[in-house]
Amino acid sequence: MPLQGDMMAITARAVHEHLRSLGPWVAWDGGTCDGFKHGDPETAVTGIAVTWQAHQQVLEEAHARGLNLVITHEPIYYSHMDDDAAMCATPPARRKAAFLDETGMVVYRCHDLWDVYPEQGVVDAWSAFLGLGEPIARERYYNLHAIPKTSAWELVERIAHRVGPLGQQAVQFVGTPWQMVHRLAVGTGAITDVRRMVAMGADVVLATDDGVTLWRDGAYMADLGVPLLVVNHATAEIPGMRNLATYLAECFPGVPVAFLGPTCGYEILATERMRDTAIRMRRDDLQELPPVELPPGYAHRPMAADEVWAYLEVMNRSTFDGQADQAWFARTFGDDPDYDAAHLQLIWRGDRPVAAAAAWHKTIDDAPWGMIHWVGVADTERGSGLGKAITLAALHRLRARGFTRAMLDTNAWRLAAVAAYMRLGFRPWPTERGPQEVWDRVLADMEAWRRWGAARPRE
Repeated sequence: MPLQGDMMAITARAVHEHLRSLGPWVAWDGGTCDGFKHGDPETAVTGIAVTWQAHQQVLEEAHARGLNLVITHEPIYYSHMDDDAAMCATPPARRKAAFLDETGMVVYRCHDLWDVYPEQGVVDAWSAFLGLGEPIARERYYNLHAIPKTSAWELVERIAHRVGPLGQQAVQFVGTPWQMVHRLAVGTGAITDVRRMVAMGADVVLATDDGVTLWRDGAYMADLGVPLLVVNHATAEIPGMRNLATYLAECFPGVPVAFLGPTCGYEILATERMRDTAIRMRRDDLQELPPVELPPGYAHRPMAADEVWAYLEVMNRSTFDGQADQAWFARTFGDDPDYDAAHLQLIWRGDRPVAAAAAWHKTIDDAPWGMIHWVGVADTERGSGLGKAITLAALHRLRARGFTRAMLDTNAWRLAAVAAYMRLGFRPWPTERGPQEVWDRVLADMEAWRRWGAARPRE
């Protein structure tokens, strides 16, 4: 509910009093880092800049935009309480203070309140941003989520795609890539205690770089056998701080409010990403294809012209994370002059599509090939044999289209898919992009995966 009319001036103190009213759990009378860090609380607010951390560049941008109240989540003067005399005396701190004095700006810290503010605050906003749904367990700074059973590396891929728009170019990973996981604990800030998160019931943990040390926590998780994913501290908290900007804009509609940088605190120069390498496979004969067999309750049919939505639904519940839309479909299939909706195969469970694949085509070295393209099984249906069934359905369709051979492209990290394709008669096809040396590593990983699986106790 708006607290001020469009024409009413507010002070920085009024914003503070409103925030204070939201958090009875905060030690407002002593012990909290929240509160004014620079400037006069009685200053009339011309605009509010919300940021994860008030770097010099953020302060200058806020001033240029007429936003004289800066609300930061993290310290401005490089110590938790912003009271370290030695740090406050450093050249960067003195420069900030002089700039703030010169411009009359006010800096306010909102940390202890917004970290655990329900739903919109940092912890819950991180879970929501990742699309994890409601937690099955909570602690003050952690949420535990049930997720569809997946390999740890596939989870890395999904998290990486989610955090890319926040400036995070990579996700750190410690563990066995092909280990299957289904209970994810997430945390934010500098206190991601991996042992506490595992004690909540997690079989995979997403922590932050400021919240773990790899020599201690990485080694512990490796020896424990629980995969560990790590993202930047800022990355995990930006969704919550964006929510704070939205919240303040709604509370004070007459005051301009903007979220300002930074995003992820660093850039990555990766020298090798073997697991993301595209690899190719081929099957040279389509004559001896086994029949498509489905568990009870499932049905297969070619896609109808008005069922593009169904194909996209499967893609977004398997390979993609919401990015497969009508424009993607047009680029991938619909704009091709040989497009026919029936080239795309679907498996249904009742009235919901649960698996999809395309019996597509590709020209390689001037020769036509049938192509198994964009195979997906809804995350809730894994383990039902649908991957094999939908791939076979596409192979049968390719044969009906007149193709005598088929190929496909996949990624080097998709060991389960590579193994399944091999069982369906595909073999490695080294290319310039995915040469034999990459295939040698893939096959070695598959052997290690088999040995690892044989040594694991059955659940």
